Amino acid sequence: MNAQSSSHQSAVGRSRCIIEAILEDIGATYTQVGGGGISAIKQDATNTYTVSISQEERVDQITYEVEIGSDGKVAIVSRKEGTKSMGE
Repeated sequence: MNAQSSSHQSAVGRSRCIIEAILEDIGATYTQVGGGGISAIKQDATNTYTVSISQEERVDQITYEVEIGSDGKVAIVSRKEGTKSMGE
């Protein structure tokens, strides 16, 4: 994902580039087709985001750690999947 140099971009612009890279990754890797879709994208820390995807009786959560390189490209450093039961 190309992004402007992080030193020339606002925090909202950086977040947008990161979220676009995450959405692209979810489109390529997430295989659960049922459920209600993405219910939340939350920035947990500067370079950590959690995506919640509603399913019938659970919420799949994918946590991403990302970085923006000196070339302005967003790189996914790590991706962790988890599940949260409804009501937790």
